[in-house]
Amino acid sequence: MADDTGTGTGAVDNESEPAPSGPRGQPMRGDRRLSGQVFDHLRDEIVRGALPPGTPMAELDLCARLGVSRTPVREALIKLAEEGLVQIYPQRGTFVAPISIEAAREAQFVREHLECALVAEAVRKIDATSLREINEIIARQEQAQREGTPEMFYEADEAFHDAIARVSGHMRVREVVRRAKLHFDRVRYLSLQDAGRIPLLINQHKEIVEGLANCNETHAVAAMRRHLREVFRVLDALPAAAPPVVPATARRRRAPRQRPG
Repeated sequence: MADDTGTGTGAVDNESEPAPSGPRGQPMRGDRRLSGQVFDHLRDEIVRGALPPGTPMAELDLCARLGVSRTPVREALIKLAEEGLVQIYPQRGTFVAPISIEAAREAQFVREHLECALVAEAVRKIDATSLREINEIIARQEQAQREGTPEMFYEADEAFHDAIARVSGHMRVREVVRRAKLHFDRVRYLSLQDAGRIPLLINQHKEIVEGLANCNETHAVAAMRRHLREVFRVLDALPAAAPPVVPATARRRRAPRQRPG
């Protein structure tokens, strides 16, 4: 990526420096390539709303905050742009992309079809141990509701769907869902800021578990479908509140070209 983020050229392009400390004090170093770790962290911040739509993503600022050199940040921004999570404007800068309604709906389509298939398979394989594990996850969700911690609920929500995938024996399918649902998750996480929605989601999870416990595939699949379609309530409310596609700082008009002659 060319230097189109308005950040200058003051960073060193190498990945052999001492292990830097990333956010939350965790070193951004290990077996995985550093740019992949930077990508994962920034993607997570965007999905969870820590970096809201329109936030500038200047390379040098990110280097300083994450404690890494410019190369992994640049590579991560390119990949984030490919995922539709940031927008790059030559000579203007790089910004967190607005939530894409179309991308979120496509992600929901993928998730609904695959996760309904997973829960149908889980009905045939569920046992007492797995059922107890899933109910313990719901107990964590209820604790998150009582404590008013949407972050904790989000983690437990992911664990709930992971557990069903494990019971089904198709964790690779769950990984496909995870990769496909980035834009869906931006909406999903936004919806958790409304504390009144969490009890509804917990009750929907309990309905899914009821179908699993009774080995009732029809009930479990229908409950899963209702649960995953809940996001449409949030999607339908987004267009009026969504930020502009082009951030104000990037909407400067270019001088009109002079016609020849």
